[in-house]
Amino acid sequence: MTARGLCRSVRDDLRRHWRHMAAGGLGIAMSIAALTFFLALGFGVRAVLLGQVFSLDRIEVHRPSTDLNLLALKLELGTDTHPDATSAELDAVEGVAAVDPKMRRMVPAMASGGESLIGQGMQTELVADGIDPALVADDVGGGFHDPMLDASLSGLPCGENGACPDGAVCVGASVFGPGECREPIPVIVSQHMVELYNGAFRRAYRLPKVNPDALVGLGLDVRFGASSLRPSGRRVVHERVTLVGFSDAAIPLGITMPLGFVQRLNRELGPRGSGSGFHSAVIELETGDAASEVIESVEALGLKVSDGGARRAALVMTALLATVSLVGAVILAVSALHVMHVFALLGMIRRREIGVMRAVGASRGDVRSLFLAEAAVVGTLAGCAGVAIARAIAWIADRGLASAVPDFPYKPESFFAFEPWMIATALGLAVLSCVLGALAPALRATGPDPAEVLSGD
Repeated sequence: MTARGLCRSVRDDLRRHWRHMAAGGLGIAMSIAALTFFLALGFGVRAVLLGQVFSLDRIEVHRPSTDLNLLALKLELGTDTHPDATSAELDAVEGVAAVDPKMRRMVPAMASGGESLIGQGMQTELVADGIDPALVADDVGGGFHDPMLDASLSGLPCGENGACPDGAVCVGASVFGPGECREPIPVIVSQHMVELYNGAFRRAYRLPKVNPDALVGLGLDVRFGASSLRPSGRRVVHERVTLVGFSDAAIPLGITMPLGFVQRLNRELGPRGSGSGFHSAVIELETGDAASEVIESVEALGLKVSDGGARRAALVMTALLATVSLVGAVILAVSALHVMHVFALLGMIRRREIGVMRAVGASRGDVRSLFLAEAAVVGTLAGCAGVAIARAIAWIADRGLASAVPDFPYKPESFFAFEPWMIATALGLAVLSCVLGALAPALRATGPDPAEVLSGD
C-alpha cells in the first residue's frame, strides 16, 4: 500500500468510525490534560521556589560558631571568620565555579530618607554587608563598584545648597558648616525586600506598592558609627548611598555594599581586627543540579550552609514531580487499555472489510499499518486536545487565583509553566499510548484467513 493510499484509507475510516475513534481518544485526551496541567503547575511553583525564593546557583556557607547558653542569651566563643585557606579548599570542590568572600558590616549605622518614596522622611537602624562586585556583575552591571573618589573631588567643600561635580553628592553639609563632595556609595538589595514590603509591610502602615524598576537611583543619608542602641566608640562618618539594582546575592533584609568599602569601614570604625578575614563565602555552582553534592562536600570541610531551605525545597519539588509523573503514567496506561478495547471492537466490526482487503491483495502488514496509522492520528488529535484543555484550565485557574488570593511575597503572574519540551512530550506520550493500545487488536485482526472470514459471512 502506497503512502497516498494509506492516508486516503485512514481518512475514510476516521469518517466512518469517528464515534468509536472519539471514544478511544477521549480517555487519552483527559489523561494528557491532567498530566500536562499538574506538570505545568509543578514546574511553575518550582520556578518560583528555586528561581526567586531560593537559589541553587549560589550557596552561602559560613564557619559555625561555638555558643555558650546563658539563660536567654548565647555567649559566642571563638571566631567565625574564614581564613584564606578556606577559600582555596572550597575552590577545589568539584562542581564549584567560583568562591566569593562576604563580610558583615561591624559598625552601627543609622539611615534616613525616603521622602520621595512614601511622602515623609524616616529614620532606621541599617543592616548591611559587603560582597565582591564581580559576583553581581551580571545582575546589576558596572554600577555596583568599589567607591574610589576621584582625586579632583577629594576634600572639595560644598555648602548646604552647594553643587558638586557630576558623579558626586554633598555629604555632611549643615547650618554649622560646609560639607564635602563625595561619590555616593552604590548599594544593592535583595528582591526579598521588595516582596516583603509589597506583600505585608505596606498593609500594616497603609502605604502604596512600589515598582522595583523605579527604585533604582533612590538615595539615603547614612551615619556610620551612629545608633539608637549603641553608638560606635569612634567618630561618626556621614555618607550617601544610592540603590543601583537588585540581586539574590544581596542580604535578604538590609543593603549590600561593595566589599572594599565594608573592609575599610570595619577597619576604621569597627572593633579591633574586624577589617581582616571574611565572615562567609558565596559559592557559585557550575550547574544547579550539583547543589546536593557540593553541599555534602562543604559540610565535610566543617562548614555550614547558611540556608538549607533551597535543598529541602528542591527535594520536595523533585518528589512531588516524580509522584505526579507516576500518577500520570498510570492514568495513561489505563487509557491505553481503553484504546485497546476500542480498536478490538473496531476489528470485530470491520472483520468483513478486512477480509475483502486481504482478498484483493492487501498484506497483513498493510492492514496493521492502517490500524496503527489510525491510532497515531487519534493519539495526535487527543494529545492536542489534552494540551489545549490543560492550558484552558490553567488560564481559568490563574484568573481565579489572581482575584481570589490576596497579594503575598513572590506571588507570580502565572502559577503554571508550559515549556515546549513538556508539550512535545505530552503529544509523544499520547501517540505512543494509542499506538501501543492498538497494536494487539491490529495483530489479532490480521490473523484469520480471508477465505475463512468471507465464507463465514
